[in-house]
Amino acid sequence: MKSLRVFRREVLALKKIFAINCGSTSTKVAYFEDDKMISKVSLDVTAEQLRKMPKVLDQKEYRTNQVKEFLKENKLDPAQFDIIVCRAGTIPHVPYDGAYEVNDLMIATVTYAPEAQHASTLSCLIGKELVKGLDIPVIIYDPTCVDSADEIAKITGIPEIINMPLAHLLNTKAAGTEYAKSIGKDYKDLNLIIVQLGGGITLGFHDHGRISDWVYDDEGPMSPQRAGAIPTRYMANFCYDWFKSGKTLQELRMYLCGQSGLVAYFGTQDVREVEKMINQGNKKAELILKAMAYGVAKSIGQLSVVRGGKVDQIILTGGMAYSERITNWIKEKVSFIAPVTIIPGEREMEALAAGALRVLNKEEEIHPYNVYPKGYSSIEEIINNPNYLA
Repeated sequence: MKSLRVFRREVLALKKIFAINCGSTSTKVAYFEDDKMISKVSLDVTAEQLRKMPKVLDQKEYRTNQVKEFLKENKLDPAQFDIIVCRAGTIPHVPYDGAYEVNDLMIATVTYAPEAQHASTLSCLIGKELVKGLDIPVIIYDPTCVDSADEIAKITGIPEIINMPLAHLLNTKAAGTEYAKSIGKDYKDLNLIIVQLGGGITLGFHDHGRISDWVYDDEGPMSPQRAGAIPTRYMANFCYDWFKSGKTLQELRMYLCGQSGLVAYFGTQDVREVEKMINQGNKKAELILKAMAYGVAKSIGQLSVVRGGKVDQIILTGGMAYSERITNWIKEKVSFIAPVTIIPGEREMEALAAGALRVLNKEEEIHPYNVYPKGYSSIEEIINNPNYLA
């Protein structure tokens, strides 16, 4: 039997980890002790509140205060945390997956020269705000912008445009790791096509632990909030009419990446609401939802050629993977390529915490963040010359 002294020492050794994950309409936060989740909440931001804060960076103070209130209510003191781990924001591409320190360069980049307007950008800003004046490390983990892709996958028909990889690495890698463990293998032993069925739909070909090719949420199927790929002959005219009407580029970006897809057709991003319409006999709702699933299947087929058809498993994950209607439609089209496994839901908070724990246990190193946005060579330049998205 363990002595009381040994027991107390083991309790004191528990690693205290706080995870922050900002999404378009909520901020998810969770507190872990080692790998055990102690508390978790989704702090919602209403549509009315978002209208008052149209730019993502306008939401920083509001969301930070929400998180501080959560900490106060749960009697959590940031000074007691061993680490804060955040979902990565819209930063330039980095060479490796895993952990990156949130340093002055990253803060300047997401504040004054973000690659896009996306709520995930706020995660690291909130994390740094919570530990202001404290010596607590803040990291991001498994960012969307890891460049591990085959060079051939980046080539486009416009020489000035290089298609750099973007993928929901955090949750898809966690799903791939979970599947591999279930069959007694390592994630890095397999060729997997993993589909993130969320507000945006992304797919990646995971070639023995690296994403060698991908279909991001603006180049594949439409989704609850995204337009997906639109033929250029139509898109050129759409953009021309958009600007002619006096609307801005930022408004166009927000429409394509938040107000299109199912939202544009039905006024809701909630697939369950669309399925209710189908159950009530709405044929248009059935056609549109089936078209979305059809687009996912086409994109899976597109990725299946990356390694000459050598695909060990297709994995469907994310919130929409709970829908048997959608996953069955997809399976009907792609099961000839490889077996399909459904791993519904998201494990982003758990994946963030697990990565942070590996860092604390010295199983992984924190990569230094040292990538400057295109056109900048110093933090001072970034701060003094913000780009049009800031």
